[in-house]
Amino acid sequence: MSQQQDRGPADAGLNAPERVAAYDSLLQPSSIAVVGASDDARGPGGTIYANLRQDFPGALYPVNARRSTVQGDKAYRSLGDIPDPVDLAVIITPAPDVPDLIRLCITRGDGAAVIISSGFAETGQDGAKVQAEVARLASSSGFPVLGPNCIGFMNGYARIMANFSLRPEANRPVAGPVALVSQSGGFGSYILEKATRADVHVGLFVSTGNEVDVTAASVARYLIERPEVTTLLMFCEALRDPDLFLEAADRAVELDKTMVALKTGNSPAVARAALSHTASVVGESAVFDAICEQYGVLRVHSIEEMVDVGLILQSGRRMNGRSIGVLTASGGAGVLAADAISHYGLDLPALPESDQARIAPYIPAYGSALNPVDHTAQISALPPDTFERILDVMAQSEVLDALLPVTWQDEGAAADGIRRLHHEQAKPIVPAITIGGGLLTRAGVPAYPDPTRAVRALAWLAKRSTRPRPAVGRRTTSPVAGRAAQARELLLSSAGRPFVLESVAKQVLALYGVPVSREFLAHDGPGAAQAARKIGFPVALKALSYELAHKSDAGGLRLGLSSADEVATAYADLVGVLAGAGVADLEGVLVQEMVPADIEIMCGLKRDQVFGPVVAIGMGGTLVELLGEPVLLRVPFTTSEAERAVRGMARGRITHPTRGLTEAQIEALARTLSGVSAMADELGEILSADINPIRVSAHGFKAVDALLVLSDPRGAGHPSARRRPDDHFERDIT
Repeated sequence: MSQQQDRGPADAGLNAPERVAAYDSLLQPSSIAVVGASDDARGPGGTIYANLRQDFPGALYPVNARRSTVQGDKAYRSLGDIPDPVDLAVIITPAPDVPDLIRLCITRGDGAAVIISSGFAETGQDGAKVQAEVARLASSSGFPVLGPNCIGFMNGYARIMANFSLRPEANRPVAGPVALVSQSGGFGSYILEKATRADVHVGLFVSTGNEVDVTAASVARYLIERPEVTTLLMFCEALRDPDLFLEAADRAVELDKTMVALKTGNSPAVARAALSHTASVVGESAVFDAICEQYGVLRVHSIEEMVDVGLILQSGRRMNGRSIGVLTASGGAGVLAADAISHYGLDLPALPESDQARIAPYIPAYGSALNPVDHTAQISALPPDTFERILDVMAQSEVLDALLPVTWQDEGAAADGIRRLHHEQAKPIVPAITIGGGLLTRAGVPAYPDPTRAVRALAWLAKRSTRPRPAVGRRTTSPVAGRAAQARELLLSSAGRPFVLESVAKQVLALYGVPVSREFLAHDGPGAAQAARKIGFPVALKALSYELAHKSDAGGLRLGLSSADEVATAYADLVGVLAGAGVADLEGVLVQEMVPADIEIMCGLKRDQVFGPVVAIGMGGTLVELLGEPVLLRVPFTTSEAERAVRGMARGRITHPTRGLTEAQIEALARTLSGVSAMADELGEILSADINPIRVSAHGFKAVDALLVLSDPRGAGHPSARRRPDDHFERDIT
């Protein structure tokens, strides 16, 4: 029975999360009408109907205006002739006819629709208008529509083959714990074919096409709740429902399931900003990588990698750590595996002497029981169960978390031993097979044709097995009463300007708990000298001008001034240099304490076009764009996530015991990240931020430079746009 017919007028205009509950009608219907069904086995209408007719156990209605029967079944001349509402209408008609069909579905109380037809927005303006009308109808009525321009879906659990990807005569994929969602129908079909050939058991496959209503993210959110699904593979070109994607990722962690994402469209030329260093080092691909890391999604970069991950995850096996045991007859294969283990960040521990002693009787004297265990080619002259006995010892070893046996083929004594041990104990066994492999994979053993691919799959399994469990639902910022209003009052001075002056930016940051340098604003040499005496020597001078986003690039910086006379002289020199360079709009000169540093850190903020505010932290200073590779977190985030981000700087080397950060400094920097997160959350007008450098020493740390870029919602003509910030240096912002 359709769920749609039970909805009242109050359900119109359902948002995406609420519509997810209606996807049962779409993806596991009990009755289906195929509008455009035909006898033509070469076209979608004939293929889809034949697929459904062969497998579907529910009520099936072919609709064809010109035929009384379709493939031997009674046909209906129109959808309206079917006496009762159906859960699902599969539409394979010309695009201009589709809006009227959707209206009819809604009027009849049908549950959902799949639009296979093309000819919509992908064809130009006329098609886009038709697609927009379908989108309006779906949205206003809370009526789920999959497509258009898609190949449909497959639900192996319910024996529904509502697509033309597979021919009726083709073998059906084994319905297992893996689901696949793809925007692209053709590419999704390719992934499905690859997965099926690799014995990945895909139980659900959905192509979303133009995503007029149902999106890849909303399908993912629905599928992650399905008890049959433990691993979700997702391919997308653009992510139209980022909040649902993140919600699905969080829910996957809660349910101990896994999402695997393959995303295209990651050109580094996208989303550049001229003023912000952060924007230049944080591209779209880096943001998506970071989102996946933060939310527990495994991001892969090829079809092969996605299929390999699906194969190793479908058994549900987990690793307790990252240590791999390699068993091989070839020293070369052992070296190759060892190189890959190092490359992918896994461990290859030497076996304890007790384990080596148990293995030694089964290998020649010139073999090795160390790890990799090399039993040499002479094993062929030894008893048939020799390979199995060695592998059994390794499976029992306390220092190994997974085994990688390299063997010749997938049948014979070695393969039999692999198969038995796989089923008798829980430790993952991931063989590399020179010839074949299908016999093992069909027996549930994840086998690969290359030791490097086997190691890569094990690396993903280790990452999945040891992923931290985020405090789902507790990613939040803590608003402080009146703080945002104070900050906005400060930001008024930069309304209509290309960026916020450093002196103002630091005052805003200080409101959010970011430690900043002690400084005053001066407008002449004597004022600068007086400010320096108040701060204490040595000091720095910085020109403040809306023409100088980065002061060091234009000679607007003087460092290490140790007397009042030096300050006054440097002030005059700085002003003269800038005047000679054509800088006419000088707002003043900032007199700032010199902050000692053992390490320089950068912290930044960027508003990603898809995921919103993202905070970055990494190694800082003038080489930030060359050093690159900051660690990123989407706002909001937990304290533990912030601490992990700080520890992840410089690929984890920032915690070096002699030259790295102390535990106290890590905690303090994590609090700074949380403060920037709160600022991003409360002040949506801040488009980007650079806090660089934050100078860290044994005495603490302070931000000594900062740049904020605003969206300027008030516009350049606002009355306060030209107000000068802090005309007197008496304001101490520390």
